[in-house]
Amino acid sequence: MWKIALSLLCLLGISGWSQSAYDAVRIVQDEMGFGARALSMGGALTAATDNYLSLYWNPAGLASLRQSEFYGELSHINFNNSATFYDQTTNQSQGFTQVRAIGFALPLPTTRGSFVLGFGYNRVKDFEQSLLFEGYNTVSNGLEFPVEENGQVVYYPFDKDVQQTEEVNNEGGLRNWSVAAAMALSPNFDLGVSLDVWRGQENYQLLFYQKDINNIYSNFPADFDSYQYEETIQSNYSAIGLKVGGMFKLGGFARLGATIGLPVTFTIAESYRVTDELIYDDGFSDTQELDRGEFQYKVQTPFYFDGGISLNVWPFTLAAGFRYRDWSQTRFIIPDNSLDDPDYGALLEENRGIRRGYRETIRYHVGGEWALSDLFRVRAGYAYFPSPFRNASRKMDRVYLTSGLGLKLDQYVFLDISYLYGTWKQESEDFLTPGGTLEDIRVSRILIGLSYKF
Repeated sequence: MWKIALSLLCLLGISGWSQSAYDAVRIVQDEMGFGARALSMGGALTAATDNYLSLYWNPAGLASLRQSEFYGELSHINFNNSATFYDQTTNQSQGFTQVRAIGFALPLPTTRGSFVLGFGYNRVKDFEQSLLFEGYNTVSNGLEFPVEENGQVVYYPFDKDVQQTEEVNNEGGLRNWSVAAAMALSPNFDLGVSLDVWRGQENYQLLFYQKDINNIYSNFPADFDSYQYEETIQSNYSAIGLKVGGMFKLGGFARLGATIGLPVTFTIAESYRVTDELIYDDGFSDTQELDRGEFQYKVQTPFYFDGGISLNVWPFTLAAGFRYRDWSQTRFIIPDNSLDDPDYGALLEENRGIRRGYRETIRYHVGGEWALSDLFRVRAGYAYFPSPFRNASRKMDRVYLTSGLGLKLDQYVFLDISYLYGTWKQESEDFLTPGGTLEDIRVSRILIGLSYKF
């Protein structure tokens, strides 16, 4: 008589890798953009941008630039997650530091009006997240393992009344290599366009562990002690996007701005590996690689529309903006010759889930700037990101409070510092932890931007 543990993927009837509707939507969900000045004003820059930051917020704003500008930016993110799992709360905190932006904008000589080019590298979306929770779970997760006895395989459960721990870590982000051009078509109207080459990486790791702390599973041959499951995914993103912006000037004190971002088709290439380990009370251990492979798929994100207004009456600048996007139009793109492939067939079902489970949203941004002198400015803002899930609770919406300072260090050098604080709640559940967790998420961001105008 001897013991064997079979693949968890086989037990669950899973073959290959699979993506979910959430995997498609989250690619650009909570896309923050860049720019210390912009984000300190809550991201309300659609109608208030007039420098290098216009590459992202509204390319038409480049047309107002009168001097060449070089821009660089660093950011630090602190992600804190308090997760409650069966009345037990666990805190997890992670910090991440990155180069956020580097590039330049160059006005070209014209006989009238203006013509400005911009080029740069800009990090616009962060995947950084972390989650850690543990607790005693009395609900079955369906785990069972086969034991061979006298030539027959008998399945024994190891599925509930165990101490469970799960840790999820995610790192990476999306960046744009952007080329933009803007011109003044009339004294009061500017037009701009930006071509964005999207690139990105993401590293995901999930580690699950459960232990029979009360020695319930003690009867031989199902004398289970602990079980560990680990999966890692490395993803590479690539796409090309285009956005067009306009800026209308109302006298010398007000502006109206609008930007249209066309649908973007991302190609995602994933490498994944899944392993597990089952340990018995006598110390016998069975470790297996359950699955390994590569998979490539495409996701088309829907178009978005930005609108905004700004008022500039010295020494104050006030701005407001919004972004409209219909998340239910997100789609997995299925190759014509792959309709019979079961992996791609599963994506068709996920497309139906996207149509049923997601909605259109309008996110809001408001902010202001107070010039205390020619050398010093203070800023503050607010941003509201509704959840893309249909019928989602308001507590799932993301709220950001922002603030910042602008310093003119000398005739050519400007320093911008911003601080963002975001909060929201999130519910998560997987096949290993039925009942799920309630996550209370708090994110702090510090950005430092330096511009040199010449």
